[in-house]
Amino acid sequence: MNKYILSLTLVLSLNIDSQEVQVDIDELNESVGTSTKSIKDSAAKQKQINSIDRKTKELEFEYKDTYKEYENLKLYNDQLQKIITSQNEEIESIIQQIDELDNTNINIIPLMLKMTTALEQFISLDIPFLLDERMNRVENIKEVMDRGDVSTSEKFRKVAEAYQIENDYGRTIEAYRGSVNFENKDFNADFLRIGRVALMFITTNGDKAAYWDTSSNSWKKSSGSIKRSTEEGLKIALKQAPPALINIPVTSYEKVN
Repeated sequence: MNKYILSLTLVLSLNIDSQEVQVDIDELNESVGTSTKSIKDSAAKQKQINSIDRKTKELEFEYKDTYKEYENLKLYNDQLQKIITSQNEEIESIIQQIDELDNTNINIIPLMLKMTTALEQFISLDIPFLLDERMNRVENIKEVMDRGDVSTSEKFRKVAEAYQIENDYGRTIEAYRGSVNFENKDFNADFLRIGRVALMFITTNGDKAAYWDTSSNSWKKSSGSIKRSTEEGLKIALKQAPPALINIPVTSYEKVN
C-alpha cells in the first residue's frame, strides 16, 4: 500500500514538473519572439535614421550650392545698381545744366548719342524680356536725335526716361504674353519676369516650360517644380493670387568689369 502511494506521489510530481517546464519554455519562446521583434524594429528605425541623415546631407550640399549662386547674383545686382545710380546722378546733373543753358549742344549731343548706344548695348546683353518694345524705344530716341524741331532738353528727357524705365525693370515683377523660339520651334507663351533675376515662360497650351539661363544665354527646360512656380508667379503678377514665396531658377552671371 505504501509503495502504491509513493508511486502515485512520484507520478503526480513528475506531471507537475512537466507542466512547469512547458510553461517555462512557452515564456522563453515568447521572450525570444519579443526580443526578435524589438531587434527588427530597431533595425528599421536605424534604416530610417540613416535615410534621413543622407537626405539631410544632400539638402545641405544643395543649400550651399544655391547660396553660392545667390552670392554671385547679389554681387552682380549690386554692381549693376551702382552703374545705374551713377548714370542717374549724371542724368540729374545734366538736366540741370540743360535747363540753365539750352545752347550747350556741342557737348550735350555727343553725350546723349553715347548714352543711347550704351543703352542699346545693355539691352542686347540683358535677359531677353520685351526685346521688341525696349529696342523700339531706343530706335525712337535715335530718330528724335536727328530732328531739328526738337529741343536739346526734350531729347535728353527722352534718353533719361528710357534709362529710368530700364532701372525700374530691376525692381518689379511682370507677366506678359509673347512669342518665343524654343527647341527650334516658335511658340506663343506667357512670360514671367522677376526683376532681372529670373525670366521664365509657359507655352499657352501648357506643353512647354523653360527659363533663361544667363550662364549659357539660352532657354533651358524647366523642371516640374520650376514649372509650378512659374504658374504660381504668373497668377501673382496678374493679381490673381496674393503675394507668396516661390522657387525660381538662379543662374550665374559673368562678372561685370
